[in-house]
Amino acid sequence: MLVAIGTVDGKTINPKHFGHSNTYLIYEFDGTNFVKKEERQNPYTETHLHAKVDEILEFLGDCKVWVGMSMGRSSKKRLEELGYISITVDTPEVSKALELVKTQLQG
Repeated sequence: MLVAIGTVDGKTINPKHFGHSNTYLIYEFDGTNFVKKEERQNPYTETHLHAKVDEILEFLGDCKVWVGMSMGRSSKKRLEELGYISITVDTPEVSKALELVKTQLQG
């Protein structure tokens, strides 16, 4: 499954809302390991409004799991209704966040 992590610099997780990330790191998770596949730029960085999940779905719709330090409640609810998994983490370090995500997805 594909996992998207929102960042501002391609290295650390965006401390603000997921939808305001400049870049998304895309990882493939096979149930045990993560392999980085690509980085995607957010065309809505400057204009994204809270609760506008459909904008982000345009370019992250193939990613089953969305990871950020902050996501709006209504966005998380909408994602869940659509069959996506949204995970909020409390660390800016991508490697630590991946370990947290792994635990949640395996658990």
